[in-house]
Amino acid sequence: MNARAALEKVVSRVNCVYTIYTVPCYGWRMKMQKIFLVLALLLPVLLSNPEPSHAQSSSSSQELDTNILLRPDAVVEGQYVTLGDIFSGIDVEQADIPVSHSPQPGRQTVLDYRWLYGIAQRNKIAWRPRTTADQIVITRASQTISIDEISEAIKDALVDHGIKPPFTVDLSGETFQIHLPVDVPAEVEITGLDVNQRTNRFIASVTTGTQTAQRRTYRMSGRYFPLAQVPVVIEPVRRGEIVRPDQVEYRNVRSERLPAGAIRDINDVIGKEALRPIKSDEPLMFRDFSNPILVRRGALVTIRLFTANMSLTARGKALEDGAKGAIIRVMNMTSNKTIQVEVVADNEVRALPAMSQ
Repeated sequence: MNARAALEKVVSRVNCVYTIYTVPCYGWRMKMQKIFLVLALLLPVLLSNPEPSHAQSSSSSQELDTNILLRPDAVVEGQYVTLGDIFSGIDVEQADIPVSHSPQPGRQTVLDYRWLYGIAQRNKIAWRPRTTADQIVITRASQTISIDEISEAIKDALVDHGIKPPFTVDLSGETFQIHLPVDVPAEVEITGLDVNQRTNRFIASVTTGTQTAQRRTYRMSGRYFPLAQVPVVIEPVRRGEIVRPDQVEYRNVRSERLPAGAIRDINDVIGKEALRPIKSDEPLMFRDFSNPILVRRGALVTIRLFTANMSLTARGKALEDGAKGAIIRVMNMTSNKTIQVEVVADNEVRALPAMSQ
């Protein structure tokens, strides 16, 4: 029912009521006269302008363009989201029209069906959401600066400040990344540094996007720790195993974590026998290694005697264990005499001229 028919029906009912119920009450007559006066003023206006209702009906029944589709997601590089980022199949001249600010670099934002429908209507795009679940995820493209890159920049600044390497930088458990727009150089600069050499603590001002509109400065605190270079085994070593040269190498270890009695020279490890199982990448202790036992008590050994004029060889029996370079007692199997010898190799000893008497 249109507005004209509805109004005529109302007028008819009021007129009927006024005709049938003509009461002598003066107040009732005054009210009815006012109603007729208002209807008389509104009736010509409503009857002469029937188009708005028709226009609204035609607008709501506007045909959709099946070639225009909503993109499920979009990655934008600039500061604005355009119609072309949201819809496919629209006119080329409409595609570059900005409709919203893009999120911060590396961040996302979700545009729901209400917002999308409003944008489509304002830009006369023949699209309408099919369900309330229609949406688009907008992601701002970015380039990142990792926490390791920030640590290296702070380390260089500490060296320039007078801190002697080697040392490591600890940023108090920071794990975040700095996201920059794709058109900003991925560089980090330390624009301020406050160092307490007594506690090894520092506060650094980390700046990105220098000399650009995207310049940002972050204040980061942490500590630096001097490093010591010590040998470690790169694979586990079993008890009784002799450490080979290819099993050990130098690593940097924080000095305050290095226990007393730690081995500093790699030559103090190679060729040694492990007295207990040794884990990899841990500081090595003198107490965990010894010279390997080359001669076991009761073993048959070769006794060699070298002098300026002669070289003698004899067989003997070891009376005690001995590592390389150790002085032990052996019994000469030929003379049944006990002599002192120096262990030089597996089951091989060298008789000392002064001790061979």
